[in-house]
Amino acid sequence: MGKKILVLGSSFGGYHCALNLRKLLGKEHSIQVVSSDDTFTFVPSLPWVVMGLREPSAIQFPVAKSLRSKGIEFICDTIVKADPEKNRVTGKAGEYNYDYLVVATGSELDFPAVPGLGPEGGYSGSIFSVEQALQSKSALERVIDKGAGSIVVGNAQGASCLGPVYEVAMMIDTHLRKKKIRNRFSLALFTNEPHLGHFGVGGFGKVTRMLEDEFADRDIEWKVNSKLAQVTPEEVELDDGSKYKNDFSLIVPAFYGSHAYMGIDGFSNPRGFVTADDYLANSKYQNVYAVGVSLALPPPFKTDVPVGVPKTGQMTEAMAKVAAHNISADIKGGAKKRGKDFDVICIADAGDSAIYLYASPLLPPRNKLVHKKSKKAHYMKLAFEKYYMASLRYGLPNLDFGW
Repeated sequence: MGKKILVLGSSFGGYHCALNLRKLLGKEHSIQVVSSDDTFTFVPSLPWVVMGLREPSAIQFPVAKSLRSKGIEFICDTIVKADPEKNRVTGKAGEYNYDYLVVATGSELDFPAVPGLGPEGGYSGSIFSVEQALQSKSALERVIDKGAGSIVVGNAQGASCLGPVYEVAMMIDTHLRKKKIRNRFSLALFTNEPHLGHFGVGGFGKVTRMLEDEFADRDIEWKVNSKLAQVTPEEVELDDGSKYKNDFSLIVPAFYGSHAYMGIDGFSNPRGFVTADDYLANSKYQNVYAVGVSLALPPPFKTDVPVGVPKTGQMTEAMAKVAAHNISADIKGGAKKRGKDFDVICIADAGDSAIYLYASPLLPPRNKLVHKKSKKAHYMKLAFEKYYMASLRYGLPNLDFGW
């Protein structure tokens, strides 16, 4: 008898997991994707949207038609409650049963954790959707048009997606220098990390010194071990009393997994991230798999200010393939694969150059670590984005490197 696999989410994790499941499983097994968004967004390029270097249409792809063309049912709905005891989840529009569940819904942004944080009801920009990126773009253009001001970017306590503020800070600096008005703006970065380039995993060798030197050359003020106290229309205030004038601010908040998963014993941690074993299956509910941001990964290092563990798009897509393989192994038999042995490839753009980083594995001590700043890395990131979006639109082969 055929099994029903329900995939929640349609971004890097959900979309690629569904496609790989369809390749691995016969037509007697049904695959259903339920997602609150019917459009795939190439999130790593959102900093370019903020800078006016990319139109949203270039980094978006309608997933529903693509999935349906491959025999995968797609429903646009927002999940509000999981019930793993009954193999069922509930959305705003209906209920969905399953034999196997893949949780790939990403994150919820915890703006309410800090007074004044966020673009809705707050006084800072964000960068986790096209809409937020366009709002930040407009706000940045307004302060630049004034000809002078204070620009602040930062990672709030608990933040885990730490790289975008580094990119935005360096790209703003590059943009202002090209306009020959850099001398009229102060530019500062604060972060919850214990040192620059910690990135929730203890750092990457000399990358910390690379960033310190880069910021020194660019006259970017920086502050670590920072805890955000509040954001007002006039100021960004840290817990230690430090204050920055708030002409423009872009601040990354902490994440929730999903409120839909909270309070279910053995299913998720207190912040709604789904717990899973080394094979990405939940220990209590072995027919539930978690990939990407939805997966609970405890911080490997103690820090003075809470710092989360990042899950990049590259890591998420790799997890999606492992989860699909392991569900197929559950159904058809065969050996399962480990899903937490991460390598990471990242390119942090700086506007006129970029920092390329490869680490194997993600956490130290590592078998291999490569890092280099170059203009070539900037063009590599641009080329990868274009190829990746083309691969979605036209079914081109995947590349085995990240962004």
